[in-house]
Amino acid sequence: MSRKAFHNLLERYLKGKCTQEEQETVRRWYDLLDSDADLNLSEVEFGELEDRLWEKINRETQPNEGKKKDRPTSIRLFKKSYVAACAAIALLIVSSVWIYIRLKCNPVEPDFVNRKESLITKVINPYDESLEVVLPDSSRVKLFSGAELSYATQFDKREVSLTGDALFDVKGNPSNPFIVFHDEMITRVLGTRFKIQSGGASGREEVIVYTGKVQVIRSAKNNLVKRVIETPKALNLTMNQRAILDQQRDSFSETLVERPIPIETKRTLLNDGTFSEVTLNELAGKLSEAYNVAIKVNPTIRKVTFTGDLSNMELFNQLDVVCNVTETSYRIVNTTIEIR
Repeated sequence: MSRKAFHNLLERYLKGKCTQEEQETVRRWYDLLDSDADLNLSEVEFGELEDRLWEKINRETQPNEGKKKDRPTSIRLFKKSYVAACAAIALLIVSSVWIYIRLKCNPVEPDFVNRKESLITKVINPYDESLEVVLPDSSRVKLFSGAELSYATQFDKREVSLTGDALFDVKGNPSNPFIVFHDEMITRVLGTRFKIQSGGASGREEVIVYTGKVQVIRSAKNNLVKRVIETPKALNLTMNQRAILDQQRDSFSETLVERPIPIETKRTLLNDGTFSEVTLNELAGKLSEAYNVAIKVNPTIRKVTFTGDLSNMELFNQLDVVCNVTETSYRIVNTTIEIR
């Protein structure tokens, strides 16, 4: 009610023009003053009474109105807090599931490490000469001096853990990959022959592939954050290629082995190592096919010819002879040889 409407109501009351309901309302207001005075007042007294009543009514009614206003606000605040809490819980659940999946997809150790020791087989080579180990799947591992190999006695999942150097000859089984966890790398194969060299004090680890194909993954073994937010780098290697992890330089790269060997079925290509007036492009093709190594020749020298004998030489010795005769040079870029 506005002050003007309030004033008009009081005037009608004093003039006896109010309804019964309005008269009761005015008397209830008057009771708020806790006064024994009669309502038959002079004009001045009427003005004072009006001021007192208006002030009293505002004072008595305002707190109730405030409470009514506060209630919806409190409800809104509660709803906002509830929604925020639900959102936080949902985010926590989603994040936890995502982290679990990431860690599961990027393991740093084989599953069997959580089994009882009685269910794990460990082989340590304390001798100076190598020690051969035949695994339950018929794969063979040659452990070099001081190396240690661990695997689940029940070899249903083909996972092994290696410390030190070893040469693997893995039995093929496409449906059950063979995985080696070693230092800060993971080597995954289907069936091949490869060698793992531990970095030791140098911090330089290597995986050398002699036959078949392997995938070498850099393990985030000592960095939980990387396991969660990063996809580990993987190198796909084939015959005469190797992966090198240099911990001191923090580099993980692929290159050729130090002494490439020819493919058994292609050895006939090298039976006659004597060449006469063969172009560098043709010679590179033969060597590439024999060793399963990519050899590229700069277009400007492809027709340059070579005459000489490359019999009984290893690949890099052969390239040294070729480049010396043709006054060219070669370089290794990752797993490719470039003659220029």
